[in-house]
Amino acid sequence: MSKVKNVDLDKERKLLDREITFFHFKRASKKIVKCLHFAEATNNEFFIWYFKGQECILEGDFREAIKYFNRALKIRPKDGCTYNDKALCLAELGKQALALECFNEGIKKDRDCASLYHNKGWLLHSLERYQQALLCFQKALELEGNRAESLFSLADTYFKLGNIEKARKFLELTLSRLKGKSSYVRRETLKRLRKLKDV
Repeated sequence: MSKVKNVDLDKERKLLDREITFFHFKRASKKIVKCLHFAEATNNEFFIWYFKGQECILEGDFREAIKYFNRALKIRPKDGCTYNDKALCLAELGKQALALECFNEGIKKDRDCASLYHNKGWLLHSLERYQQALLCFQKALELEGNRAESLFSLADTYFKLGNIEKARKFLELTLSRLKGKSSYVRRETLKRLRKLKDV
């Protein structure tokens, strides 16, 4: 029987988050398969449930994903990444109030998880609660200064608030941080910068 190649599952799930954030779904799917295989081979129950939840997200089955994340949280009740993904699933199901509660619970348990702040900001932005969204994106950037999606979201929020100067500033910062991470985000950023020239 061949020895299973070691995989750092905590590191891999952070990389997985980047793939999904920047719409690299084929790469994300391959990473999930690899990580789930290793988790099963090493009988790592937390990551088995976690990556099964990720599989469900890519398949669009958010209710089933939540079930797996709940199982994972019973093993690691302070895991910020799992709270983040569960909250996103609740938001996708139209349960915004429950999603906000989940983000807040996750933040109480893990104050260093930038994704929790960023995605709480995304939800608040979608609810047109722009001032609160700003605070979340700023906190995400305190924790991860080069987080391109938080810079982009900050720019978009400032634009909604009518602060064109800051919107332009953060769009330019977004471009400087992307460096090939996502052609889609790059196109969107350039498109918005062009629009701001006419404002």
